[in-house]
Amino acid sequence: MKRIIALFAAATLAFQVGIPLAEAGMSDKDKAAAAAAAIAILGIAALAHNKHHYQEGYEPGGGEEMAEFERGYRDGVHGYPYWEGNRTRGYAEGYQAGDRERENSMAHRMQPVAERAPPMAYQGCADIVARNFAVGMHQVHFTKARSPGKHEWQIEAAVGRQYMTCTMRDTGELIDLRGGRL
Repeated sequence: MKRIIALFAAATLAFQVGIPLAEAGMSDKDKAAAAAAAIAILGIAALAHNKHHYQEGYEPGGGEEMAEFERGYRDGVHGYPYWEGNRTRGYAEGYQAGDRERENSMAHRMQPVAERAPPMAYQGCADIVARNFAVGMHQVHFTKARSPGKHEWQIEAAVGRQYMTCTMRDTGELIDLRGGRL
């Protein structure tokens, strides 16, 4: 995801730097085509960014529904109350996704200290899960951890609505990785 954002930032910068030089020789059609291409690139980035937040079987139908999904997602993830004035499916789906994301991101705070895995185990699990889902490590949230044996930890990690379970050593070495919850 970081690569996509960096690519779009570079493309935007190239457009901005190149516009003053190219404006003199560009027709209105060329300018409109360049603007349409930039909008298409941003649309693809928006779709790629939120894909892991969508519930299975749901995908926004258009730009307006996607905007409602984003509004609901932001309200849910920041803990704002559900806005009863908006009864669209996009807002409801977004709010549920945001609420779930908030719940996952705060789950590690609810775990007793004795049940927390060592930092190196969390780091190793976050790295492998982030690579598996092609997201940044900051989007991996730990929801549970337990120790089935000495120097061994099972860690449940969530990315959006998807879960993986890592079995890790204290040192951060991966023993096993599987999809699903603990």
